[in-house]
Amino acid sequence: MIPKSVHKERIIENAGLFDFQLSADEMKRIDALDQNKRLGADPDNFNF
Repeated sequence: MIPKSVHKERIIENAGLFDFQLSADEMKRIDALDQNKRLGADPDNFNF
């Protein structure tokens, strides 16, 4: 989703979205979620 606003305060708040860091342990936990499964169509092998 792309954040949108016409209000200065909300634009500033939206710009702070990436103002955080994940620890190495958090990254390992996220990586462990990968089950090598696709939930939707494979864009490399889909007949448009």
